Amino acid sequence: MANVVDDFLDGIADWFVDTMKELITDQIEFGFNILNTLMTATYVKATGSDGWFASFFAHPAEFTGLASSSSGGTTIWSIIETLCNNIVVPIAGFILAIVLVNDLIQMCIRGNSFREVDVDFFIKWIIKSLCGIILVANTYYIASGLFAFGTEVTANGITTLFGRNGTLQQIDLTQLHNALTNGNYSVGELLMVSGLTSFIVIIMAIFMAAVILVMASRIIEVFMCLSISPIPMTTLMNEEWGHIGKSWIRGVLALSFQGFFIVVAMAIFKTTFNNIVSTIISGDSIITNMVILTGYAAALIFTVLRSGSISKSIFSAA
Repeated sequence: MANVVDDFLDGIADWFVDTMKELITDQIEFGFNILNTLMTATYVKATGSDGWFASFFAHPAEFTGLASSSSGGTTIWSIIETLCNNIVVPIAGFILAIVLVNDLIQMCIRGNSFREVDVDFFIKWIIKSLCGIILVANTYYIASGLFAFGTEVTANGITTLFGRNGTLQQIDLTQLHNALTNGNYSVGELLMVSGLTSFIVIIMAIFMAAVILVMASRIIEVFMCLSISPIPMTTLMNEEWGHIGKSWIRGVLALSFQGFFIVVAMAIFKTTFNNIVSTIISGDSIITNMVILTGYAAALIFTVLRSGSISKSIFSAA
């Protein structure tokens, strides 16, 4: 009778261990699918894809707020362009006139109170005025060119780091399950590993939400900067106020390249994820590697949330 009970308990224990191993394998597969979906979704439209986040990483002129560009819709870029050209440009023109008149007065005063005024002063002032008018009238399109740099770099970065289809290297889940089976792990160890893999899956879901949050905030900030762009551009014509326009240009470049830094962070985690899973398959400590992977995943979320400040610090933007 005792042998029957022992066999029954051993059978339950073996069933529980096998179930935990299946659960861990499924959790890792689920985390892999989340990460793979994210990589595919970030593939930029300029390189042939139309994923979830493609419009966030592509040029702002293509952004509609929809999950797919094929769904149509009016681009927010055209709305902001109309607002900028019809409302902000006239105000910027008035400010430019004040700046240019003040600059002319200062040029004349510096010439020993009009006694050393030369024709060259007026020629320089006329050239500066023409440059100012051209800049203010075309600020929106100049900004478009600045964003094109960041968009091109991001698109090329995704193609280089993730390949044409943006997917991860396929993991052999059969080998992973065999590694767990041959590892002779105790029930406590398997419970710990299951808890860690569950936590990693949750972190990956949070990471996807963090990417959406950061990219949505970025695109909104982009359109806010563009809507008022002619006004800071007018300050470039004045020595005292010129730092405002220069700071605005640096801010636009920082927003433009922020997507690239997010892609770099994703590429680091992609490589780390594949390496750690491969290490587990080779028979190394699964608990240690899961703890390391959890740390990398948490660091990735922190880095993505700081991508804006990182980009601004590189371009010395306020």
